[in-house]
Amino acid sequence: MKTALADERGRIVLGTKFLHKYGKKFAVIGTPKEIVLVPVAKDPVAELTKIGREAGIDKYTIAELKKIARDEAEKEAFSGAGHVRRY
Repeated sequence: MKTALADERGRIVLGTKFLHKYGKKFAVIGTPKEIVLVPVAKDPVAELTKIGREAGIDKYTIAELKKIARDEAEKEAFSGAGHVRRY
């Protein structure tokens, strides 16, 4: 683990090793206990396409993906809720 200090303007220097590995653009996410830097891809659409192919979702149509998502959402929403009426 590397420790970094913020200067008086709030800037933190990560170093070239981190920049070469993760890029120069980060989403900054503040939680109650920590600050998280998440690298933002240079081409987010291409990155999502790659992730989708690796997950195997490119073999489905949009309609099929919507149905899968709807079915999973219903299953999650109604699991353990026997008294809730489905519409």
